[in-house]
Amino acid sequence: MSIYNALAWYYDLYGFRGVLAVAGHRLLGQPKEVAARLPGIQNPIHLRIGTTDEFIYRSVLLKQEYAFDLPFCPKTIVDAGANIGTTSIYFANKYPGAKIIAIEAEASNFAVLSRNVRPYPAITPVHAALWNRDGEISVGKPDPASGAFGEWGFVTSSGGTGPKVRAVTMPTLMREMNIQTIDLAKIDIEGAEQEVFEDTSWLSGTGCLMIELHDRFRSGCSEAVERAMHGFARSERGETTFYVRMT
Repeated sequence: MSIYNALAWYYDLYGFRGVLAVAGHRLLGQPKEVAARLPGIQNPIHLRIGTTDEFIYRSVLLKQEYAFDLPFCPKTIVDAGANIGTTSIYFANKYPGAKIIAIEAEASNFAVLSRNVRPYPAITPVHAALWNRDGEISVGKPDPASGAFGEWGFVTSSGGTGPKVRAVTMPTLMREMNIQTIDLAKIDIEGAEQEVFEDTSWLSGTGCLMIELHDRFRSGCSEAVERAMHGFARSERGETTFYVRMT
């Protein structure tokens, strides 16, 4: 990327003050973060400079990856693989009456998520990973051979050596959050689709699923999800697959 293109890219992300902050980071190593402000979103969003926070912010809030028109207004939303909270914030602004549970496994992402969603009482951050059983699992980086970009995502595994985090099933999460059904589920969990979709009882009341499938990390992810989605209409946009209930 040329210097001009880089400056234009950062200006689109942050505006003029943000470009100055990025320049200071490149020259002096400070600041480590910038507070991005976006028209239509009242509160700033904290992003770590030089990380995938910037790409996620651009994808979700500037390019509106999840701007999918639903035939209903969701009241309960689960954002699984919430990262730093951009999708939860997008949903909170689009559906102001919704209760949103933002679940994120990786500790540093969760710390930024917690700060970003603090001004939104409708969003409840949960430091855990969705899994096929309740307990504890490891969080680590994906295999570079998978083609994962930088630190785009972290993977969970039952036998890994990385930091440990609480593992929770979707039914347990729903029970603890006191929700009976999930109107909208957004899932981006880097290959753990296989485990989460072993039990699909939680789908019985789900109106829409927005999911990124990760067969590049683990073969069979798409198959595990597809088996569960009878009665849903399927469409795709970019890397996201949308399922909307037909019956």
